[in-house]
Amino acid sequence: MLAALKNIIPKSYKYPFYFVFKAPQRSFSSNSLYRDLKGIGIYLWYSIFSIKKLEKITICTGIYNRSDNYLNHLLQSINELKHQHLIELSVFDCNSNDVEDLKTEIQKHWKGKLIFNSEPIKFSRSYTFNKAVSKSETNLIFICDADLSLPKNIVESVNLFTAKTRVWYPIFFFLYHKKPAVIAKQNGEWEQYGSKGMLSCLKQDWEVIGGLNETYTTWGNEDTELWERFHKNGFTIVRNRANILHHWHSSHNPKYEFMNEA
Repeated sequence: MLAALKNIIPKSYKYPFYFVFKAPQRSFSSNSLYRDLKGIGIYLWYSIFSIKKLEKITICTGIYNRSDNYLNHLLQSINELKHQHLIELSVFDCNSNDVEDLKTEIQKHWKGKLIFNSEPIKFSRSYTFNKAVSKSETNLIFICDADLSLPKNIVESVNLFTAKTRVWYPIFFFLYHKKPAVIAKQNGEWEQYGSKGMLSCLKQDWEVIGGLNETYTTWGNEDTELWERFHKNGFTIVRNRANILHHWHSSHNPKYEFMNEA
């Protein structure tokens, strides 16, 4: 009966039911729904009323041999952001060899502050992002993969939705293979059930929560585990569609296989 009902409900209406009844955080705490609704309220409030004074943010990225994506997608979009003077970059590289000198290539295109560190080690997303955050020098940090293009208002969004014990998890638009980088139904879909690998928070909260779990050394699940830990520790999580583009790349996750030929 439930399976039949699930098939009848249009896809666009399934998420609210999932959010209220089946979201994983519901099993963590009886207060999770209250905190999620609080996060929605915060988003709606700040969508109407902005703040006057903006703080600097650090965009933190761990990377290995995604130099082309970093330079041509992420960095290109960063150079088009508003409030350039409030942006710092922290990049932790695992000795990428797809370009001759990644630091020099970044500096050719980015004239703002760059904190660049590199170690000749095997890539681990948890380790490299923890390192990128540890080297950052601002109170506000934005965890960001190399495969993204950011909207021009990202500095405002990080400032608006991030605060003490409050984390912003923007929902990105996942582009299908060989589709133009434009948000449209035929080009991709909103990753509303996922989007847990990108977030902003206070650096001190990142340190208190313990950052990404470095026992995860291969692909996947380290982002979900951190998201669960924020919930379990009573953090308020703000989520909204943020016009962030995730450029297609091959994935080890079977749920994304259909996107390869979409």
